Amino acid sequence: MDEEVDPDIGRVVGFQTDDMMYIATIISIDDNADQLTVRTEDGQELTGPLDAVFLDPEKRMEELNERYEPLGGGKFREKPREPTSNWTPVADPTLRDIGLTAGKIVGVVLAIGIFITLISFGDILTQIDSGNWEEVQGDVVEAYEGQDCSTDSDGTTSCSSYTTVTVAYTYEGENYTTQDYSALSDDWHNTAEHWLDKASVSVYVNPDQPSQAIHIQGWDGVLEGAFVLSFFTGIILGGYLFVVVPIWFVYAKIQRISGIEAPGTKKVTTPAADEDAKEEKFW
Repeated sequence: MDEEVDPDIGRVVGFQTDDMMYIATIISIDDNADQLTVRTEDGQELTGPLDAVFLDPEKRMEELNERYEPLGGGKFREKPREPTSNWTPVADPTLRDIGLTAGKIVGVVLAIGIFITLISFGDILTQIDSGNWEEVQGDVVEAYEGQDCSTDSDGTTSCSSYTTVTVAYTYEGENYTTQDYSALSDDWHNTAEHWLDKASVSVYVNPDQPSQAIHIQGWDGVLEGAFVLSFFTGIILGGYLFVVVPIWFVYAKIQRISGIEAPGTKKVTTPAADEDAKEEKFW
């Protein structure tokens, strides 16, 4: 009596390994060992567990077409997986990018300076005109340090310190007081103790309005305000160049080492180089 032949012998199936997939023909089945042997289209015989086989290879390939790529001869290779990371890909810093950002910082500060100039134009003219005011000596009658605090929508409170000084002076027989450091600021530089230790303080009196007097005269007050703006510009610009840029460089470098490409870049390979890579990886 002829031995019964398994009806699946000779059936074309898909055979899957860890990173490869084959279109192959079943040539033997070992039910006791739950294994079978298949022959690929290029004549290679492979043995594996029964669950390595799927009976409808075309449908299976449709399901996995994003995962495998054809190599010819009924053989398919698992596509290289893109590296995953929770980091946001960033481009490598270039002198052009750094220069553009630095220019934007300076441009924003200049815009702020122009805005301040426009809204303070009258005070600036008064400050310049004070170069012709008369100097008198006054006495510090009060000085103290205070803080202006504000709370933003996130509940964060920020405070700025200031010093207020009251100077008593006499002009043409009349007594007056002033708290103006300049026509542009009421914040007296230095501490309250510094001013209380002064025997006398020079103030410049507006002869047309003797109740108006300031401590810093003429262009000195304007230049002092410009210096403050330049000082903060330098802090912001320096923080960007010496803190942000190095962190940017290191962050981008770590990403490249981890295999994360910069946004907008793509590796260019020749067909020959691609074939060499395949041989090196899979054979």
